[in-house]
Amino acid sequence: MVQSFAFISSRKMARENYSKLKEQGLLITTLKPMLQGNNVAFPVEKGEVKLEFEIIQNPNPHENLAKVMQNPPNKWEVLGDVVILPENSIDENERYDWLAIANAIGGNRLAIQAEVSPEMMRKSQLKMLHGTDGWVIHRENFVDYEFDITKSMFSSGNITERRRMGEFNMEGEIVIDAFCGIGYYTIPMLVHGNAKLIHACEINPDSIDGLKKGLTRNNVSDLCIIHQGDNRETMKTLSGIADRIILGLIPSSESAWKLAVDCLNPKGGIIHIHMNVDERKLDQWLDETIDWFSKTSGKIVTALHLEKVKWYCPHIRHVVLDLKIEGN
Repeated sequence: MVQSFAFISSRKMARENYSKLKEQGLLITTLKPMLQGNNVAFPVEKGEVKLEFEIIQNPNPHENLAKVMQNPPNKWEVLGDVVILPENSIDENERYDWLAIANAIGGNRLAIQAEVSPEMMRKSQLKMLHGTDGWVIHRENFVDYEFDITKSMFSSGNITERRRMGEFNMEGEIVIDAFCGIGYYTIPMLVHGNAKLIHACEINPDSIDGLKKGLTRNNVSDLCIIHQGDNRETMKTLSGIADRIILGLIPSSESAWKLAVDCLNPKGGIIHIHMNVDERKLDQWLDETIDWFSKTSGKIVTALHLEKVKWYCPHIRHVVLDLKIEGN
């Protein structure tokens, strides 16, 4: 630990202040920012307050990994202190020192990835190789997620979309997150987007356990109502109340499209539609989707933005279409 001047920022303004400090050359990038209650302390070159900060170590994990295993993978994922190796990247029957592999990448536990269960709850099938349980606290964009990685899925590739949802100004809005999971979008919308209230719909009880912990950890539990069960039933109780709806299910969220239209405030609102779409047919899908919502709602529908989140597989993109539906 070393002592440095500190700039104290609210968590709400942390991302903006971080960028400003970096642009002005005041941020000390070799030291790690730290939480102080509802604030974030950034190490800076000059100021009035002094605090002790942790030095950011920069070892080469690829070199470290090559020292403890043969044919190491060239990529992996880290959630909390768990290192997650790609599926089929290692022979589990080999006599490896699992802890040494985790330590080489900067973790304390080790797991291997697996396909998400295809059934409705889309449970994680990840397997722990070293560690007594799969609970993690994962920090991203100044938001903390808390969940069991062996029971609930988490896609690191969707980081830009989670950030984008938190960047919308939702002050005064009532929002429905139709496939909320552990709060991938719910928590950023509350912490950074200032949503008035979110109705979070989720069928997987393990994900709801994580959602509750995440809401508590980020001090936003009072701003979220959880609806456990199949949203084809729970969303029927939310008719006509929403200013914004997130349909965050892939490969297709189409099962909830009609429900989303029914849940919108009569004054209109915005629907964020997640979908896996063939890149070669993207324009066609866009036109057909706008046409469907126009006919179903009987209102004016406008495409505000099409976000290309990531490649899902060759030619197939995970996209999010932001639609505005005009009210009466």
